[in-house]
Amino acid sequence: MRFDERAGSYEANAAPQRRFAEALAAFAPFRAGANVTELGAGTGFLTRALLAQGVSVEATDASPAMLELGQAAAPNAVWKLREAFGPQPKAKAFASSGLLHWAADPVQVLKHWYAALPKDGRLLLGVPCDPCLNELRDLTGEGPVRWRDEAQWLQILDHAGFDVRAHGVLESTETYGSALELLRSLHDSGVTGSPRLGAGELRSLIRDYDRLHRKGDAVAATWAWLLVDAVAR
Repeated sequence: MRFDERAGSYEANAAPQRRFAEALAAFAPFRAGANVTELGAGTGFLTRALLAQGVSVEATDASPAMLELGQAAAPNAVWKLREAFGPQPKAKAFASSGLLHWAADPVQVLKHWYAALPKDGRLLLGVPCDPCLNELRDLTGEGPVRWRDEAQWLQILDHAGFDVRAHGVLESTETYGSALELLRSLHDSGVTGSPRLGAGELRSLIRDYDRLHRKGDAVAATWAWLLVDAVAR
């Protein structure tokens, strides 16, 4: 992931992430006046949705560039530079969208979060899950992310000490002018790592994607997000 490097072009290329963050906030709203620590806040999609509910938000992110943009977009939140995958300061509740799937060991990360919460402290979590971007993954392999389905993520939460009170998967079909446009959008949102394909392989990928997934004058891509409302045991 290259979020700090691509912070300036992130929002213009992250329409699905914005919609899923807003859906997460609406899925299980906090009461007005609640104090919530957001992990991996980025430029503030979820932050703004929580603030609109009257929630007091401490928004944290490990990217200085993302943090600067988020603070400008949502100045009513308290913004702090912080790595989300290690131990956390004590918090009353956590919220996070589009972050945990990047962790090499999500159980351990969730255990860090669990340790910072009181009993029955809430975790509002949104995470991409299978079948997200399955059309692209069928052609390229898994890449830097290990993709999990709903059942696997729920098992991970259970192993980390969380009781899930409500959950559901939202899917949407996004359209792009071409496979090249899709790949450029992913690249400019910072969700890609170092190039894994040579020039010839990339041309073949674009050609195959356009052939297999074109619908009229656009190509389709599936996005899927698991929404979870959980509490610490």
